[in-house]
Amino acid sequence: MPGRIIRMEELTSVEFTSLDRRRTLIFLPVSPLEAHGSHLPLGVDYFNAVYFAERIAGSIIEKRPDHEVVIYPGIPLGASVYRLPGSVKTDAISIFKMIYYFGESLAAWGFKYIFVLSGHGSPKHIVAVESACLKVSRKHKMQMHNLSGGLAIRFLKGEFIDRISSLMTVPIPAERREVLKMDLHGGWWETSMMLLLKPELVKPEYKSLPGVMRDKKNKGPGCGYYGYPAFAGAEFAEASMKVMALEALEIIEGILDGKRGHAETLSPLFRKAVLRPYFTRYIIISLILITLAIITLVILL
Repeated sequence: MPGRIIRMEELTSVEFTSLDRRRTLIFLPVSPLEAHGSHLPLGVDYFNAVYFAERIAGSIIEKRPDHEVVIYPGIPLGASVYRLPGSVKTDAISIFKMIYYFGESLAAWGFKYIFVLSGHGSPKHIVAVESACLKVSRKHKMQMHNLSGGLAIRFLKGEFIDRISSLMTVPIPAERREVLKMDLHGGWWETSMMLLLKPELVKPEYKSLPGVMRDKKNKGPGCGYYGYPAFAGAEFAEASMKVMALEALEIIEGILDGKRGHAETLSPLFRKAVLRPYFTRYIIISLILITLAIITLVILL
């Protein structure tokens, strides 16, 4: 029966096999537990990823009632977390392998549309997920995409700010708009999201926390956050989610219709080879091979 949002862990093997491969989307939320200051829970990124998956799934079913969305249980892991108490460290290669083997398993069973959703903005995390999605897509000639990386970059660049502001009771003041570009971790947006999703887990002290910006002198969030938590509000979170959910829905529909591909979902970070999960290994191996070639050449001469 189409038009359903399904929890994959609740299906039997027979029910899973019966899913229509042409009209079934698989969603995988992936984000780590990580410190976000003294005012927010460790699960900020994880909660956001799961919520994003559920919200977009609802939009897909509403827009395309002949489709189904299967949501895989959220995985609370991510690459490059801030090394603060409570943060769970995982490297980019591990994330790459996890996403790759997940995608390969589903592709081998014939599924054509897989989307990873993340609330974690680490460049290495984003690129690791994108790299795995691209490899699975090319190998199995299907569509697997990281839906969050590109949207996160566009959000930080301020691309959505006018639309978000237009949805709010009081428009966002001009002096606050530039702040969003440096709202990197546990600040205005993430505190707002928790006020929307898990208000009982937000400590009242967020209202009096000072703004903290990242610069050359402040490369690590000693206080656990970057941005302005005191600006936070649930209305801002709801407005931003409405805009980004619409963007995500448009991207997914384009992919389903064969009009969009990885060119639209890969973030600008993907172009930076140094962020690729196996970059360091490639460099080391290349240096070893070059050294061996030089030694061989010297011996022969």
